[in-house]
Amino acid sequence: MGVRTLNDGSQRGLLAKVAVVVAAAALTLAACGSSSSGGTSSSAAASTPAESSSAPAPSEPAVSGEPVVAYTITDLDSQGPVYANIQYTGQAYEKWVNENGGIAGRPLKAVVCDGKGTPEGSAACARKAVDDKAVAVVGSFTFAPDAIVDVLEPAGIAYFGACCPLGSKEFQSKVVFTLGSHQAYGIGFAKKAAIDKCQRVNMVVIGGAEGFAPIIEAAATNQGVNIMNAGKPVVLPPTAQDYSAQVAAATKGDPDCVFMVVSETPYITWMKAWSQSGSKARMYGPQGNFDSKVCTPEYYEICAGGIVVGAYPDLNLPVWDTYRGALAAIGAPDTEDYNSLGGLGTWTAYGGFHQVADSVGPTVDAASFLKAAETATVSLPGQIPDVDFTKPWKCGEIPGYFTRLFNRSVVYAEWQADGTPKDLSNGEFDNVASLVEPDPLPTGPDVFC
Repeated sequence: MGVRTLNDGSQRGLLAKVAVVVAAAALTLAACGSSSSGGTSSSAAASTPAESSSAPAPSEPAVSGEPVVAYTITDLDSQGPVYANIQYTGQAYEKWVNENGGIAGRPLKAVVCDGKGTPEGSAACARKAVDDKAVAVVGSFTFAPDAIVDVLEPAGIAYFGACCPLGSKEFQSKVVFTLGSHQAYGIGFAKKAAIDKCQRVNMVVIGGAEGFAPIIEAAATNQGVNIMNAGKPVVLPPTAQDYSAQVAAATKGDPDCVFMVVSETPYITWMKAWSQSGSKARMYGPQGNFDSKVCTPEYYEICAGGIVVGAYPDLNLPVWDTYRGALAAIGAPDTEDYNSLGGLGTWTAYGGFHQVADSVGPTVDAASFLKAAETATVSLPGQIPDVDFTKPWKCGEIPGYFTRLFNRSVVYAEWQADGTPKDLSNGEFDNVASLVEPDPLPTGPDVFC
C-alpha cells in the first residue's frame, strides 16, 4: 500500500519577542534537509519500490481490517524549500510497519499532502485529513503550522510528533504533541562552547532571526561564555550574496568560536568569504543547516572541528538501522537528505504515533488517540529521550510560551577532517532547559521545568 500524495489546489515586550522568535525559527529551519529545487510529484511516491536485502524482514502476521489513516503535511511543490525526504520517510514507514504487524494489527495508510508552501495549502490539507477521518496528522513540517492547528483543534485531531515547531498555536494548543527540540539548539551552542573553553565568541544570525540572540546570550551568561558582540550580532541578509563584509565583522576581535544561527542556503554562500578570511574560529551550527552541503570537500579543513547541535543523532548510527533499511526497501532516492530534521524527525514521529495508537488497540480513532496521547510517554531509545506528554514546559526563557516543547534535549556532533560528522553524545541526550529557566524555579503542581 503506497503512500498517497495529495497535491491540493484548493512579561516584557512578550508578544513582540514571541513574534520575532517564531520568525527566527522559520528562517533558521529553511533547510530541514530540504530539496534544492522543485516539488515532488505524486507519481514519485506511487512508483514501484526496489527491494533491498537490508530492509527489515517481515516478522509479524499479516495486517487486516480497515486502514489506520495518518496524514503528513509538508511542502512538495513550492517556490520555497520542499521536503521530499519527509514524503519518502512516510512511504518507508508505511511499508515497514505493514510488513511488521501494522498499527494494532491494522494496516497503516499514510497520506502525504502537499501544503504548497502557503497557509491556504496547509489548511486545505488539514481539512482533507478531517474529511478522511485521519487518526492524527503525523511528522509534518510546513511554514504555516498554525493554519493546520486551526483546523485540527476543533475537529479533535492530534498534530503529532513534529520535529520543528514554529507557530504560536503549535507551541500552545493541547492537540499538539511535539517530539523534536528545535528551539533548544542555540542553548546547546552555549553549553558546548563552555565545555570547549571558548574564550571569545561572536554570533552571526540570518536576517529576521535576531530573536534567537537573547535566548543564546542568556544561556551563554549562565555558562560564563563571553559573546563579544552580545546585543549586536552580525546579521546576514537572507538572500544569499557576497558576505565579505559580514565575515569581516564576525572575525572582529579574533574570535576562537562563532555561533552560526544561519539557514543552509546562505550558509553555503557564507563559506567562500569565510574561507578567504583565514579565520581559524570553530563554528557552531544547527542540525539540518550546518550540513554536508555546507561542508563540501573544498571546505573540509575549514569545517573540521565545527560543532553541530541538533535534536536527533546521526543517521549512520545503529539506532537508525531499521530506518535506513526501510528507505532502501522503497528505493528512496539518494538525492534527498535523510540525515536531517525532516527525515529523522518524520521517522521518529511515526514511531511515536505507532506506540500511542498500539496502546489504544484495534479500535483506535482520532478521539481515542488524542485522549491516549494526553497521558502518554513516548519511548524511542537512542532516537530521542523519553518524552512525557503530561509535562509541558511552563518556565522557559519566555514563560508559558514554549508550552508544547516537551523535549528540551540536544545532541552534539563534530565535523572531521574527512568531511564526516562524529557523534559526540554516545547515545545520551543533553537537557539544556535549565540554562534559560528562572532561578529559583517556580513551584506548584502545574509547573514543569
